[in-house]
Amino acid sequence: MKSALCLFLVLVTVTLCFFGCSNIPDEPATTDTMVQSYVNPYGETAAPPVNVDPTEGGTTMPVQYVETVNNVELVMSSYYVYKNSVAKITSVELEDDGFSVNADGYADVEMTAIGSRKEGMRIGYTAFDENGEIVRKSFLLATLDGVKEGDTCEDRRFDFPRTAVKIVFHNYVEAK
Repeated sequence: MKSALCLFLVLVTVTLCFFGCSNIPDEPATTDTMVQSYVNPYGETAAPPVNVDPTEGGTTMPVQYVETVNNVELVMSSYYVYKNSVAKITSVELEDDGFSVNADGYADVEMTAIGSRKEGMRIGYTAFDENGEIVRKSFLLATLDGVKEGDTCEDRRFDFPRTAVKIVFHNYVEAK
């Protein structure tokens, strides 16, 4: 009876030690806002020259495009939590090749604590248009194979519609 009680107490102690080991920081996350710009190579169509008659000679003017600069407000937290992994975004670059459906973003994600490697680290984001309507809600993924705490997963790709004027990064929550 005495040995069963000792074994039970040891199991309870070990279990409490595991539950007491949390990777999540004690202080609440803070948010920061910054504005990034990117060039949209096909932002607007150029008007044809006024002295050209498209019906003359049976030819038409080809469509010409003008580059535009799009500004996007980025709202980021000091850290993100996903399934006991903790990370922070250290930098974001936005670009547009003009060929794909959406513009692209590339984030560098520094891992401060690693939970489940098979799940990877997911950071959610929501893109809004100028009317405040959601135009994209998804996540960026940092795979954790071979990654240690303190390592940076570089150029984690995410995409967003060209109509987006604001992107808010947040903790990813799986849909139910």
